[in-house]
Amino acid sequence: MQPDEGWRRYGSALIGSMAEVLEETDQETHPLLLETADYWLSLGLAVGLERPDQAASLLELIESHEDDHAELARDAEAFCREALG
Repeated sequence: MQPDEGWRRYGSALIGSMAEVLEETDQETHPLLLETADYWLSLGLAVGLERPDQAASLLELIESHEDDHAELARDAEAFCREALG
């Protein structure tokens, strides 16, 4: 995959995953919201790669209910499928 194509797919997946939030906010704030989402996603991926035990602990803390964790796992799978093909 070409780098530009990768960025396009990632951006599309990010916007798609943020669609609900973007619908509820003013269009002027969208770039800031997407930049913030990109930062936190990047931070989470870095923690997951470099500190997997801490990533698991943080995820358990954030999504303490099993149903929430299962929904997040499904969302993550859909995001990866859209972003990476």
